[in-house]
Amino acid sequence: MASPRDSTQVIPVINNKGGVGKTTTAINLAAGLSRSGARVLLVDLDSQGSASLALGVPRAEQHPSSADALFGEAPTEAAIRQLDGPGFDLMPGSIELADTDVRLAQVQRREQRLSAVLRPLRDEYDVILMDCPPSTSLLAVNAVIAADAFLIPLLPSYLGLEGIVSLGEVISKARDSLGYVAPVLGILLTLVDYDKEGTEQIIAQVRDHYGDKVFDTEISPDVDLEDAPGYKQTIFEFDETSRGARQYAQLTEEVIERLRERERRKNGSSPSAAGDTAESAEPAPHGTTHSNGAPDAPEAVCATRASASQ
Repeated sequence: MASPRDSTQVIPVINNKGGVGKTTTAINLAAGLSRSGARVLLVDLDSQGSASLALGVPRAEQHPSSADALFGEAPTEAAIRQLDGPGFDLMPGSIELADTDVRLAQVQRREQRLSAVLRPLRDEYDVILMDCPPSTSLLAVNAVIAADAFLIPLLPSYLGLEGIVSLGEVISKARDSLGYVAPVLGILLTLVDYDKEGTEQIIAQVRDHYGDKVFDTEISPDVDLEDAPGYKQTIFEFDETSRGARQYAQLTEEVIERLRERERRKNGSSPSAAGDTAESAEPAPHGTTHSNGAPDAPEAVCATRASASQ
């Protein structure tokens, strides 16, 4: 497979709650897409630089970083590292990203700064993934505005649902700034442990509420997924036979198919072009739903959260 689609897709992996598997998902989805033949760039937007560290880039070597590119202190191309093992490229994160709100406060079109940084890279990659910080900061708004679609890891718990609700604040800010936001590519259930009380009920409610927006793939707790970063490896390098590797390979297949389906709809050649199974190419107005019943913005999961807590 040369490419999952004809044009580049910028996909933030985003949720405003930490500990939901954003970095693990960003790294291993990047690896899975690369193994499928796509040209992939992973942009680390977290000031902790967790994705960079997990891929073998120590803090002392994280510059030039995504922060340097974002603040205009280094050319975008200079911040990109080629990673031989994983097979994809990385733009490392650094601690300076924590100052984004202050550094960009007086910059014109500050909410679209990241879009400008990534624009020249669209000819170089099929997919640009972003590992986003767990916050409602200006950096998160930049990521949503730069997106062609976004992927939301979701922990099936009360606090996990709180994270997806607060993500609605970021989406609202982006919508206010730009007038629209990209659609959700999919919601990924992570750290799914059916032995925990209430997990099955919450997952059923999330799937009922969001329908086809929820990936079939679920990511289970897996010791190999926890150990791989310590060896500076993706799960496919660490143990290709592990449960985590199988699940991220399955997720990769789903992501590729969804990207291809979006391209078919864009070209008017898909049976779902009328919107019978997937989200429309343009997001619905604030507070409305797509034809499959899934809301455009995740703040609507409040109803699910409330019922899950009863």
